[in-house]
Amino acid sequence: MNTAQEEKFAACYEKLRDVMQIDYSLACNAFNCFEEFVAEHFGKEIKVESAVDLPKDANFGSSVKIAGEINFIIGLLAEKKIFHEIAKTYEHFQLDSLEEDFDAVSELLNVVTGHFIIKIANTLGIEEDLEPPRFGQTEKSFGVIKISMKFGEYYLYIGQDEIFE
Repeated sequence: MNTAQEEKFAACYEKLRDVMQIDYSLACNAFNCFEEFVAEHFGKEIKVESAVDLPKDANFGSSVKIAGEINFIIGLLAEKKIFHEIAKTYEHFQLDSLEEDFDAVSELLNVVTGHFIIKIANTLGIEEDLEPPRFGQTEKSFGVIKISMKFGEYYLYIGQDEIFE
């Protein structure tokens, strides 16, 4: 993460501290894993914009919970069109249904969080587990990190509360 990105992430963390409820270095490492994965697999740089409340129209998403000594959830949410674009870009082929979009983004998050728990194990000696992904449309309002890429804006959730029931 470059200095400007790190400063913006730090500002987001401060605004979302009550949502995240995890140590800054852990949240920063989770974000770095996400950023590295997106850059590698999407071939695109992401830009941290700000901490915001999730917009009502950006309620399509997936999440994965890391469970063990360190418990938190990472989720990706977007408006339907952008969510489809993320899924299609990740899968590298045409997706024909919202269900396929949910599956693709859930798999993306599984891979990101899988890499992250390996880092946790190597760094802290703690073995965490991943719970099965959750996905759907949420009606909840919560704090997220607004991110932009060439194909649009989406939202990253790092926090304690479940997004989807």
